[in-house]
Amino acid sequence: MDKFPNWADHIVAFIFCILLPVLAIKQNLKNTSAVVYNSKQKLNFYFSTCLSLFIMAAIIVSVWQLFKRPLAAMGLILRIEGTLWIWTVIAFVIVYTIDTINSVATRKNIAASISDWQKRTPFMPTLMKELPGYLLMCLCAGVFEEIVYRGYMVTYFGHLFRGSSYQQTLSVVLPTFVFSISHFYHGVKNIIKIFILSAFFGFIFIQSGSLVIVMLLHIITNVIGGLLTVKYIDEK
Repeated sequence: MDKFPNWADHIVAFIFCILLPVLAIKQNLKNTSAVVYNSKQKLNFYFSTCLSLFIMAAIIVSVWQLFKRPLAAMGLILRIEGTLWIWTVIAFVIVYTIDTINSVATRKNIAASISDWQKRTPFMPTLMKELPGYLLMCLCAGVFEEIVYRGYMVTYFGHLFRGSSYQQTLSVVLPTFVFSISHFYHGVKNIIKIFILSAFFGFIFIQSGSLVIVMLLHIITNVIGGLLTVKYIDEK
């Protein structure tokens, strides 16, 4: 693509890579007390999150379209290239499965997981009636976050470091770092997990040329997280 990235892309990158993560960290550091959400508050959180993510993705796509760039160049295409991505997906599934099983393998692990969920992510569903709203948020996060952090940012940094011997690594690692920091409220331990899983997403996107696979994996992992909290957290 000619003249990419340009001034508009640098502004967008500054907002999403620096400004928003810094604001998210500052906001999280202010909220040090434990928070408890009731069902209504959880649903409001799910819907407001969907709206926020939609706006983020809409800004990205609007800038992209403003300069008449093909949507396929940022992965918005159904056709999946090559087969190398399959092995990366298999590696991702193995890593994620091992971590998930380990989190509920023993009574001690379950207790630690429940404590972490209640402290770090009190908005997670604990009742079946909360699942529809949560599933909608999972769908929005899987689609819109991947447009922003993989489709746009991986492409942006890939072109920014064009010609560098570390081009592919930087184009994956930098968006992965930003994505992880944006989830600062999860705590350091979980940020490391998010970083590893997000790096898988970046490489799968580069290898396949499509966001379809990473969107599906993102949605599935979020859904599993919600099903676990419904199963293991006793609302009473």
